[in-house]
Amino acid sequence: MSAEGFPPPPPPGLSPPPGFAGYAARPWDAVMLKRTGSLSKAILILLGVVAVGQVLSLVFIPRQLDSARDYLADRIDEDEFLERQIGFTAATALVGLATLAVAVLSVIWLYRVAANHRALQRRTTWGPAWAIWGWLLPPFLYVIPTLMLREHWKAAAPSVNVGDDSWRRTPEPVLVWVWFVVYSLAPLVITATGGALLYGGFSSDADDIADEIVDGELALWLGSVATIAGAVLWGLVVHGLTARHRAFTGETTAR
Repeated sequence: MSAEGFPPPPPPGLSPPPGFAGYAARPWDAVMLKRTGSLSKAILILLGVVAVGQVLSLVFIPRQLDSARDYLADRIDEDEFLERQIGFTAATALVGLATLAVAVLSVIWLYRVAANHRALQRRTTWGPAWAIWGWLLPPFLYVIPTLMLREHWKAAAPSVNVGDDSWRRTPEPVLVWVWFVVYSLAPLVITATGGALLYGGFSSDADDIADEIVDGELALWLGSVATIAGAVLWGLVVHGLTARHRAFTGETTAR
């Protein structure tokens, strides 16, 4: 060990882990890094599915509102009303499934980023385990993931070598804070505008569904727009942090 407490540079001729380029200032002899590039690509593809699905939902909102009003005014029967909801329901299901997949892959991706930084002697406050628990504490208000993303964005500074804590003084990642506002605070606003019990909560009663569609019109529009914006911003965060992280670790583009 060196006087600073870090592993010395690898001896000449030592190969880096598979999928990573060698860099003498990194202790390849002491760690095995995890790749992040393929995960980030999968997340970006799924975010595209989320965005497309939500755009389709936006297209169906006027039809939803008209059918709900027609049903409440007895201009159409229950079967026709429910039939008119199929398009929006299908688009919503697509968004939900893709969002779930994004959530799972994002946890794994952020875990790997944090683990790699710890392995390369970045003294971060938010370790790999917070990539899992941070999304749950507190629920629906993603303060810990935001702080974790902020710190690891800084920790991934490619120009700061292993063992140098000056990465803490790198510029703030404004993009991360913009994502936080849209993805974490926007849903609270949507809920306050009537989205909490949209579609009658868990009710299957057509009257409850129609009432909630009409009463939650503003939440429908805001929810769709916020979901699209959140998908775009999360894609930018994942892409940006992955690019910095790969530059820092020397991860190559080859599989």
